[in-house]
Amino acid sequence: MKTVIMWLWFLPLPLTFLLELATGSSLLLVIADLFALATALPILVRIQSRASGGRSPSIRLLPLAALALLLALVPVGLASTLSLTVMWLSLVTVVMLSRWFVTRTQMLMLVLLCVGNIVEPCLMGWDDGLAFAFGASTVIVVSLSLGLLLRMIDRSLVERHATAVEAERRRMATELHDLVAHEVTGIVVLSQAAGRSEDVRVLSTALAKIGESGTRALEEIRSLVSNTSNATGPRSPIASGAQALIDRVNGFGAQDTIRFDITDTVAEAVPSTLWPVLDRVLAEALTNIRRHAGTGVPVTVRVSTTASARPGDPSRYDVVLTVVNGPGSGGIGSGSGTGLQGLRARVDHLGGDLFAGPAQDSGWVLEARIPLGPTGKA
Repeated sequence: MKTVIMWLWFLPLPLTFLLELATGSSLLLVIADLFALATALPILVRIQSRASGGRSPSIRLLPLAALALLLALVPVGLASTLSLTVMWLSLVTVVMLSRWFVTRTQMLMLVLLCVGNIVEPCLMGWDDGLAFAFGASTVIVVSLSLGLLLRMIDRSLVERHATAVEAERRRMATELHDLVAHEVTGIVVLSQAAGRSEDVRVLSTALAKIGESGTRALEEIRSLVSNTSNATGPRSPIASGAQALIDRVNGFGAQDTIRFDITDTVAEAVPSTLWPVLDRVLAEALTNIRRHAGTGVPVTVRVSTTASARPGDPSRYDVVLTVVNGPGSGGIGSGSGTGLQGLRARVDHLGGDLFAGPAQDSGWVLEARIPLGPTGKA
């Protein structure tokens, strides 16, 4: 249907030409019509064909079509009459030029074609000429407006496409960071530890954990690719309860260096929709501890509920995830900050707050506070 609409401008041409032949138009008018149809029409058809096929139109040929129509106006002016065929082709060319012009030459030909079609009716005489010139100026303005409107729509579509591409790129970057950064950071830390040790048992344990982390990272990447190419494909598992946080803590490191604190009452108060966000906050916090503080630092993870600190809302409660680590000897280096930015966006979307900063003992603390329902219920 869209293609048919784009070709509707072609339908009046046979009617205008036959009408001028039937009314006994002068030889000069017929010559002007035939010249316009033989020169400008093939260019317009070619441009429209490329545009209809989704290809970039050959706009460099549009000034030639405008020049041909200006030359066709010469015998029309000598005949002291109007040519509906030349006028209609001029209007179509004005629409195309105003929609796609990019060079000064194209803009100049657009102006000349508009002026030529407004001035030419004046050659018919003072009374009739002014009336027809006013009518010609009206349709020229309408054609210009239509072309500029299509130009604005084209730019809007380009901007929307660019915005969609950028949003998809950011989504993919966030997904990759969430899924892979934790595992890759662990692999780097383990490989560095293995490189500094000569103990065969340490090397064997480190290599085994590296293999496990690499396998999990590869599976998560494959799952992400599958979900991107097939919306109905299997989704990677997401956190649905406190057990996901417990598994995350157990997979972080030695149990004597990390402590996890959560009660059954708190676990029941947190709705299932918040656990994926809490899991992502915990994963990012543990990844940053490995990256900045290194291994072997004391870590405390605590999940609790507390009365909302928001003014005017004393009956509401928040779930608070706090991750505190002590000072360390240093990790693999600084990150890009993408992880914390993504976490803040997720927490803000739920009406919560995210804090990350130095702790009192020269360590680091990351705290996410997300609202619950009244009396601590979801």
